[in-house]
Amino acid sequence: MAGLWVIEIFDSLQGEGFWTGVPMTFVRLAGCNAPALGLGCVRWCDTPASWSPESGAELEPSEILDRVGLPRLCLTGGEPLLQAEAAKALVVEAHRRGVRVHVETNGTLPPPGTESEAVFDWVVVSPKPPDYLIAPGWEGLIDELKLIVDEQLDAATAERLAARHAEVVVSIQPEWGSVPEDAGRGGKGSSIARAIGLVMEHPDWRLSLQIHKYLGIR
Repeated sequence: MAGLWVIEIFDSLQGEGFWTGVPMTFVRLAGCNAPALGLGCVRWCDTPASWSPESGAELEPSEILDRVGLPRLCLTGGEPLLQAEAAKALVVEAHRRGVRVHVETNGTLPPPGTESEAVFDWVVVSPKPPDYLIAPGWEGLIDELKLIVDEQLDAATAERLAARHAEVVVSIQPEWGSVPEDAGRGGKGSSIARAIGLVMEHPDWRLSLQIHKYLGIR
């Protein structure tokens, strides 16, 4: 089986979502389908270097895991499920070594594995504008729904997604590009103020902040 095209591997704290503050090894995979699909996230993506499918280097799962010294590994991108079969092989080997694997995906691709099979230990799906579509087959396999508050996300869309995927963690996250301007001011139209408003109106949801950016770490 072919290896995985990897942009970078590094250790840091998880900076957002449910696992904020927990040490993880991050494996950033190459390739992203957002530009081809016309997803709105390309306007504020902070990792455009990961878009090319042959960026970085091709590594075997064992080569990747030899660089993992923490109990949790997070596959991110780009869109990591463009390399789904190789990612599954990585998970098998990671589990053999006692490493839990998280994945962060935009949800446009179907889940790997058979129906209702949980390949990953934690799945974060972050659907993107303009349509916020999640591919069929993800029902029951999502652990966390991460919604980015930009100019397109409204309460009705967030509520629709949360209702469709009940019993998952719903993380509401301000779009980082507007955060420095918003910080300390919190005007009504700001992404921070809107994110806080959504969470206050939906007490089962939670606010997610990209604390790694505030801390100046990766």
